[in-house]
Amino acid sequence: MRFRRIMRKRTSRPEGKEVAGSRGPAVPAWEVAMRRQARLEKSLTLPKEVHEIRVLAKKLRAYLQLFRGTFPERCVSLEEKRIKQIARNLSRARDEDICRQVLRWLAAKENKESRRKWLQATLVPFPEPAATDLDKRMLAQARKGIEARRLRLLALIGKHSAKEGKLEELLQKEYGKSRRAMGEAVHEGSPEAFHQWRKRVKRLGYQIEVFCTPSRKGLARLERKFLRLGRLLGKLQDLHVLKGWIESQANSPARKLVPLLDGWMARYRKEAEREGRRCFRMSKGKFLSLLE
Repeated sequence: MRFRRIMRKRTSRPEGKEVAGSRGPAVPAWEVAMRRQARLEKSLTLPKEVHEIRVLAKKLRAYLQLFRGTFPERCVSLEEKRIKQIARNLSRARDEDICRQVLRWLAAKENKESRRKWLQATLVPFPEPAATDLDKRMLAQARKGIEARRLRLLALIGKHSAKEGKLEELLQKEYGKSRRAMGEAVHEGSPEAFHQWRKRVKRLGYQIEVFCTPSRKGLARLERKFLRLGRLLGKLQDLHVLKGWIESQANSPARKLVPLLDGWMARYRKEAEREGRRCFRMSKGKFLSLLE
């Protein structure tokens, strides 16, 4: 009994600190958070699993960016390529689910009966559940593939020692890139520019998340703002995906919905720009101070 008590005391140490008598340094808090965030839930519905695999792919790619200069560049490039391919294989199924969700959301928001009928009629090509035509073997392969990439990332972290200061420096650069992407999106005004900004914001949000320790309250507040900005830009992109699908249908009655979609896109673009100014109003130096 005494031996077991000693072992429990020895192994229960604070994250990110080294305890006297321990066999080695504790795992850094950022690594613990990264391992916790880079997990795939089990027993998901088909559309949910497609979504979660794609989200995990984005997280893994975001984490890889923080290790440029720590991992061999060839390793980073190869892993990026493999992860992108996994997400690309599921993109059609995900787009179908996006269209279905947006149409239902618009139908619930719409007051005009005629428009509600158009929206409900447009739902016909997207049966419930979405992604029913997805080859289950392909989904199983994607699940297996993303798990292999997750384990590979964790193995690389264990093999190549990463200094937190270096990671924070790269995080600061990612903040600057996201802020520039906002300027380009606002200046160009194109859906593609806003999509690129969204990808930058999502990446930065995933990266910031792993550094949000209890002592970094300012960083946690900023991370919540990025979550809201990401949702706004995500809704804008979802509307654009649906509009693209409608415009690809020749002589479709659903084309009557394009002005409605344009109106909602203008609204979300305005909200995203306003929220973006709140998120990126601090300098890169001030942002770095949040990591102290």
